[in-house]
Amino acid sequence: MDSPSEFASLSAISGDEDLLTASAGSLAQPGSYSVSVEQLAAAQKDRSQGYDASTSSVGTGTFSITVDGATTDITLAPGADSLADLKTAINESNVGVTATIIYDGSETGGYHLVMTAEEEGTDAAFSIDASGLSGGTPPTITNIGAALNATLTIDGLTVTSQTNSIANAIEGVTLDLEGADALTTFSLDVAVDASALKDKAQAFVDAYNDVFTYVNQQRSDEATLNGDRSVRSAVDRIQRIMTTATGSGDITMLSQAGIKQAEDGFLTFDANKFEEQVAADYQGVRNLFVSDGTHQGTVYLLGVALDDMTDSVDGMLKISRDAMDTRIKTSEDRIVRMERLVDSYEARISAEFTAMETLLSQLQSQGSALSSISTF
Repeated sequence: MDSPSEFASLSAISGDEDLLTASAGSLAQPGSYSVSVEQLAAAQKDRSQGYDASTSSVGTGTFSITVDGATTDITLAPGADSLADLKTAINESNVGVTATIIYDGSETGGYHLVMTAEEEGTDAAFSIDASGLSGGTPPTITNIGAALNATLTIDGLTVTSQTNSIANAIEGVTLDLEGADALTTFSLDVAVDASALKDKAQAFVDAYNDVFTYVNQQRSDEATLNGDRSVRSAVDRIQRIMTTATGSGDITMLSQAGIKQAEDGFLTFDANKFEEQVAADYQGVRNLFVSDGTHQGTVYLLGVALDDMTDSVDGMLKISRDAMDTRIKTSEDRIVRMERLVDSYEARISAEFTAMETLLSQLQSQGSALSSISTF
């Protein structure tokens, strides 16, 4: 919920969905507009005269299609010069025109080549030159549908578009034209979806509290992370962010929007206060959450802090874990050294004890020898 797209909770409501539907994105702002749709965008469509069969020859040579000033020449060779062959060649040329054959049921002249621009609008308009074909019956082309741009009026301003989906007329709002009636004017209202936004705020509070529940469990007397300095540092950093004002507007603290931090670190959420602030200053509440390039909200900064602390390369928790691993390795190395010293000391004492036993045995032997001499 720390980016404009995640925070966005606006709805676009058309007063006449038979003519226009709309959706609001992350950059949309609340507002109301007067709209009329004069003309829908349309793709150009041409049709040839009728042929007796799809296998009828249209001639060999060059069939040219020009789209937006660029001409594509399609070559038909002997043996591949039928109406069906021309249709296939057009479709394989990727020129931006789709061809098909329509049969009207007539016994003669019932097969027509129909060509349609792949996109709506005048930029996709095309022209045909069949003068390069000979030896058969070249198509005679008749336009049956002109390339048209969409035309609508928004608050008295005329807007034109190559397509019936318009994303740049009203910032953050996509308009989808469904029909045209120049005599009908209707409203388009972009408004905050307070219920959806409240649910997102509640989800943020719940996720935050889940984190603190886990942290408290890990800080209990017998927990693994009890007394760990990195945990204390993480908690302190998070709490500083949550209690620091951001921006310079009327709303600079989450507590002003009903999200307060209790003494135990958990968040409480006053849904009524949140909805009141959204209704009074949507942009101000939005700025508490998001970063838009010029402003960094509290929730965004919280996300940055969490990313920083959990970075797998140089995050605080990674550094703390590496330090712990280093201390463990140092302790293990010390244990190995001490074991070696103990082994060495044990070997030396054993050798000394063996030497002493040997000496004692020798002395005992010598004593016995002396005793035997003294008896004579």
